[in-house]
Amino acid sequence: MPPSHQPSPTVLLPQLPPKTLVGIDLVAFSSTANFHGIRDLPGGWHFLYTGTTESFSLRCGAWFYVGDISTVGKGDNQTALVVAQGQQTLAPEIYIWKWNTDIESLSSLTGDSDSDRQEAMRYKANLGALWQSGGLFRYRSRVSPAMLSNKPGSAPAETRQAEEDEETEEDGRRDWRQLTDRLSPEILSRIIGEPEVDVDGHPRWMVTSASTANRDADHIPGVDSPAGEEETSPRKTLEQEKEFDFLPIDLKRTWREGAVGRERTEAAQDKSWALGDLVFKYSSRVSGEITIDERTGEAQLLGELQFTFIMVLTMMNFSCLQQWKRLLELILTCRRAILEREAFMSEVLRLLLRQLERCDDVEGGLFEIDGDEGGHFLRNLLTKIKRSVDEVIPKGTESMVKTELDKLEAWVKEEYDWELRRESIVRRGMLQLEDGEQIEMEMEDNDADEETGEYAPMVVDLGEHNNVSEEEQDEEDEASDLEDMRY
Repeated sequence: MPPSHQPSPTVLLPQLPPKTLVGIDLVAFSSTANFHGIRDLPGGWHFLYTGTTESFSLRCGAWFYVGDISTVGKGDNQTALVVAQGQQTLAPEIYIWKWNTDIESLSSLTGDSDSDRQEAMRYKANLGALWQSGGLFRYRSRVSPAMLSNKPGSAPAETRQAEEDEETEEDGRRDWRQLTDRLSPEILSRIIGEPEVDVDGHPRWMVTSASTANRDADHIPGVDSPAGEEETSPRKTLEQEKEFDFLPIDLKRTWREGAVGRERTEAAQDKSWALGDLVFKYSSRVSGEITIDERTGEAQLLGELQFTFIMVLTMMNFSCLQQWKRLLELILTCRRAILEREAFMSEVLRLLLRQLERCDDVEGGLFEIDGDEGGHFLRNLLTKIKRSVDEVIPKGTESMVKTELDKLEAWVKEEYDWELRRESIVRRGMLQLEDGEQIEMEMEDNDADEETGEYAPMVVDLGEHNNVSEEEQDEEDEASDLEDMRY
């Protein structure tokens, strides 16, 4: 690197042990003895994580932003509002994360001590030598077979890779931007907590694969915190320090307080009220309490949808998988919102398509790690939203929601052979076995659609005293008994 040139955004990882799993955005690899960091980081959000092994080990990572962080979270269509997070530093964007052997994770050099500041200056002064020696891995959004056959930082490999797949690289960067363009410091701080700040004032939000929301944690009395036992292990502290603060979604209660009868039934079938209530609660207020900007509330849902998926993609975080599913179930079971929140619903479908295109990047496969449900959960939701769109939007009417859903439907049909049109799905019929015997088969979860089984309507006899309270009825019964005793 010529000394007269400003260094490109770089993350330095000094003292990182060889054969450590390192991941940056959509790329993961095993480090070598000559690997000291990643250079040429493009602007935008990045997620860097490490693990002592490629599979069965705790993964630790951090979100950070390259560029002006006050402008993030608006998405491609610039519809969300994000509050600027203080003054922006003009220093070269060099991130120094030193390996901490006590917790087997990367730690920032902070400005709290003179030793950290002096150590940061030494690493920065040696940046040119690391560049010359090939110790810095050039940022890539994807890794090709040609690149895997060379050590990170090899100049011939980089040249050959740039010539062969520049278009593929741009596609990968575009995918990453679309997967993270709704994240903001406000959203990350709400979910993860306040960031730690390094020696140059760069914030980063730490996450581990063990991080969880309280609702998804398994609390076993006498096991979580045994009496008389004091846990002082730094490793144990790292595993327990982060508790996600997700948006509160209660899918068992999707109606307003005091709703009864038909209103309650409709709100259970169409969760638009619950979605609107959540958006309202997390929307910013303009001019005090007078004007509500619901675009900011919608941005909170979109950002959390992106965050949870990326944490599943990179960290295989169980709690994030559960919240991702809760968000999708809330949004994709809305009917009125298809018309009332057309821009929001279409963006959710567009984002979901991008996420599904990358779901095979999850180690073991996204649907496989979800246990028995697998893709059945998502297929069910897509079938419901398809039916709702067809019923709510008249034929021949232009709709952004319908356009995005058609793209998603075509993709899942080609990739998974999913049929989303209910009339094209055989839900009950006769199956002939090899010996000629015929048995009647019925699709799983058909009860809800056919209103049979536990979903069958129930007739309740309210009797003659349907307007009398229990206390009044008890008093009448007692009075009747006394009257009988007199005779």
